Amino acid sequence: MKQVLLFLMMLVSLTVAAPAVEDERKIGSLPGPAGAAEEKRTPGPLVVYGDDFMFAIKEPEGWTADIENAPKLSAGVVLYRAAETFEKHGVLIAIRVAKKVDEKTADDLAHDMGEFRNLYPDAQFKDLKAPHPSYKSHAKLFAIPKSRYDYVAYLNPGPVTPYLFSVTMYTGKKQAGSKELKVYKDVIKSLEFIPQDAAAPVAPPRQH
Repeated sequence: MKQVLLFLMMLVSLTVAAPAVEDERKIGSLPGPAGAAEEKRTPGPLVVYGDDFMFAIKEPEGWTADIENAPKLSAGVVLYRAAETFEKHGVLIAIRVAKKVDEKTADDLAHDMGEFRNLYPDAQFKDLKAPHPSYKSHAKLFAIPKSRYDYVAYLNPGPVTPYLFSVTMYTGKKQAGSKELKVYKDVIKSLEFIPQDAAAPVAPPRQH
């Protein structure tokens, strides 16, 4: 059995919300023009800091990047529409970082599909194209018809990086529309691990 069941861990976390936990994650903007006010910041690359990793993500226009509530979904950052909240949303995208067991990411996804079907015998799976410009991407739609639709992608940057991304979009009882799918795929394309020896962006942590 695989040691890490990324999607299923997030599934359980979403079904039964875990209490918030403290950690050292922070979020900051990549350097912008001097004197730019935070409230006037336009959507762009953000950097999420973990204990032993950093990654960049582009916050979609009209969406909010939330790290304070992310631990409740075992995630590094979650995204939802700016007019919504973590507690009340129609669509939510959760991004998780985990250490790899091996390079067989497609097998990880297949294994999680099997475990999902064990939990929900009527589950259906559909192919999903969610490419990344540099990382291998393996994606599927996990569906329980008229009950739950989860869009799942595992991104493997290769042997040089000991981590992988799990990107899941939850759309509740309705399938994602074209706009939601575009946002999801754009988020996936924007993800990038930052080497630990790279200089950290000179920007204060973003205030929520």
